[in-house]
Amino acid sequence: MTKRDKIGKAASGAGQDAALGALATLASVALGANPVGATLVGGSAPVLKYLQQVWTRAGERRGDRAARSLEHAADLLDVGLDILVERAVGHDARLELLAQVLEAAARTSMEDKIQALGQILADGLRSDSHLDEARLLASMVNDLEAPHVVVLKLIAEQPEPPKSMWSNPGGHRGWERTHLALALPDYDGFLDGVLAALVRHGALRTLGDGTWDGMANTDAHGITRLGNRCLQLFGHEQSEGPNAPNGSAESKN
Repeated sequence: MTKRDKIGKAASGAGQDAALGALATLASVALGANPVGATLVGGSAPVLKYLQQVWTRAGERRGDRAARSLEHAADLLDVGLDILVERAVGHDARLELLAQVLEAAARTSMEDKIQALGQILADGLRSDSHLDEARLLASMVNDLEAPHVVVLKLIAEQPEPPKSMWSNPGGHRGWERTHLALALPDYDGFLDGVLAALVRHGALRTLGDGTWDGMANTDAHGITRLGNRCLQLFGHEQSEGPNAPNGSAESKN
C-alpha cells in the first residue's frame, strides 16, 4: 500500500468515526440507554449486579441489530456508513427516519424485519420524494412481527377463504376473523390484535362494499397495495398463481 493510500484510508476511517460518534446520543436513546440504572448498580446488592449484566447483554444485542440494519442500508446505497449518517443528520425528516429505523431494528428478533428496515432507510435517504412513504413504512414495520406477516401472506396468496369455510353459499367475500382462526388455529388467541394493527396501518382493509345475503361485508378483510409492499420488504414475492390478488378489488385499493 502506498503512502497516499494509507493517508486516504486513515482519513476515511477518521471521517467514519466522527460521523458515527455524532450518532451515539441518538442511538443510545433509540436502544433504551438508562444511565440512572447504571448508577444504581454501583451498589453491592447481588441482584443489581445481575440486572446490570442482563441490561448490558440486551443492549449489546440491540446495538448489533441496529448496526446490521444500518449496514444493509449502506450496502443498498453503495456508500460507507459515514456517508449514510451524514445524509441523515443534516436533515430533520431524514434524522427522524433514521431514529425510527434504529429503534425498530433494535427491538426485534426477526432478521427479515432488520433487513426490511434497512431497505426502508435506503429508500428514504435515496430521495426526498420517498421520505414520507419511508417514514410511513417504518412506522408500520415497527409494529409488525411474525404473526402479522403470516396473516398478510395468507390473504395475499388466497384473497378468499376456501369455500368449505363459508357459513352460507354466496358471492365474493374476504377473510373474516373466524376464517383466519380456522386456517391459523395457533393464532386464535391474538388474532384480534393482529388484524387491528394491520387495518390501522392500512395493510388490510375491511370489504365494506362486498355484500351477500343483502348485508354489508364489514367483517371481511382484503390486502391493500401497502400490504403487498410490506410483504415485498419482508422478502415475500407476490404470487402469480390463480389465487393471486392481481385482479381482485381489494388489491387495487
